[in-house]
Amino acid sequence: MGIYLDNGYLNIEQILSYGVPFNFIVGGRGTGKTYGTLKTAYIENIRFILMRRTQAQCDLINKPEFNPFKALNNDTGSNAIVKSISKYNAKIVEESEEDERLLGYTCALSTIANMRGFDASDVELLIYDEFIPEKHERAIKNEGSAFLNAYETINRNREIKGEKPLQVLCLANAFNIANPIFLELGLVGRCEKMKNAGQEIFIDKERGVCVVLLQKSKISKAKADTALYRLSSGSYADMALSNDFVYNNADNIKSMALKEFKLLCTVGEISIYKHKSKRLFYVSEHRTGTAPIYKSDEVNLQRYRKNHGVALYGAYMRNNIICESLLTKSLFELYTL
Repeated sequence: MGIYLDNGYLNIEQILSYGVPFNFIVGGRGTGKTYGTLKTAYIENIRFILMRRTQAQCDLINKPEFNPFKALNNDTGSNAIVKSISKYNAKIVEESEEDERLLGYTCALSTIANMRGFDASDVELLIYDEFIPEKHERAIKNEGSAFLNAYETINRNREIKGEKPLQVLCLANAFNIANPIFLELGLVGRCEKMKNAGQEIFIDKERGVCVVLLQKSKISKAKADTALYRLSSGSYADMALSNDFVYNNADNIKSMALKEFKLLCTVGEISIYKHKSKRLFYVSEHRTGTAPIYKSDEVNLQRYRKNHGVALYGAYMRNNIICESLLTKSLFELYTL
């Protein structure tokens, strides 16, 4: 059985069956990511936490009008509703005339640190919905680390006690391949290779990671002939249907011979070279030569920008920066701009 059901929607049960703790699913709109995950949790009686990035987003799904189970209630006749527990989280229950059945909880990544006393030992699945932020969304400081801390808060010492680790399903539309979590976990390069090769699934059992990039969804193909997508074109359709990462482009990405360049500096995971005869810079993961090294913490980045920022920003604006890969380009933009 593959990652798609016969009707073309995503097969969440199959993805969970791979048995790895960390699962990342990036796909076009309406392909069954959130709906399929909630349906699987409901039918299989899997206790879950539904997490969003910000408290404002969490507060929204805690309102009856934005109940994440609304579509599933309509389709199955269930009666799952959200009830507030505290300022920061709520519980999702199925109500009947006799009693209520606890299905799961809600929380926000930005405020989960305030819930460290919360006992989540009954939770089997963390659903992190819309984990890739859109450009207009406010950044969360050290977002990648915050995600790992959230996992630790919920998982605690399960494996030490001989229990299975908490499983995570991170779901998103294809906005930015160089998102905070992929950067933190070193998955940008892997996803870039998957996208270029048309590969839909990658599993690393040793690290406990599964990455799914939906590229052959029958639902996306069917949606291409609907009113919205006949009207729209360009980046929105690329993201929503083709699962192209719309905030990333491949301009000025190519491999160049380092012998033509001299090392200018290293910052974080990238090294920046200046051409020996042309007004050209090259950004690579490989370091050859002797030059200043700046770590990727805020103090070192300020030093890097003070010493090199003006020249490199000018070169970037003049299209004189060549990057070895989408990863190096994304890191250069993150550190420099």
